[in-house]
Amino acid sequence: MTRHFNQQPATAGRLRRRCAGLGAVCRAWLLIWAVNLSLVAGISTAGAEEEMPADFQVKAAFLVNFPKYVDWPANVFAETNSPITVAIFGDDNVANEVQNMIGSGRIIGGHPLVLKRIAREEEINHDCQILFIGASERQRIPSILEKIRGEKILTVSESDDFLEKNGIINLAR
Repeated sequence: MTRHFNQQPATAGRLRRRCAGLGAVCRAWLLIWAVNLSLVAGISTAGAEEEMPADFQVKAAFLVNFPKYVDWPANVFAETNSPITVAIFGDDNVANEVQNMIGSGRIIGGHPLVLKRIAREEEINHDCQILFIGASERQRIPSILEKIRGEKILTVSESDDFLEKNGIINLAR
């Protein structure tokens, strides 16, 4: 605070004395100011309602956060800092969102998260820890699950009968 010669800082008492001299006028201005501030705050809050995230964003958030709650057997990772690979088959929107979420580097339990995009069923193998099978590939679920049977892979999908087909997590709508 810069003080000029012979100037005293304003105190609450001095401000009250100044307003006391103005009486009703000062109180009216304070009331108008408070009402305007509350109106502006109300308008900005009403206009700032958050949009609901899209389905693909919610799915991606689940896929990125599942590793926090999974304990894989020690032999799943070659090294203590080996990556956790999230493989996505059949949903480019989910894959793009996962990439956005982990793009700057995300590490869980000492393991960096890595995205693997799968274009064809033949590309699916044991080199991932999480496999998401999009709705567009639901007819392939039985053959995919058979192919990776016995592997230590967390399988995730969004098909009504995914659990009955021995999938692990079904993202229900």
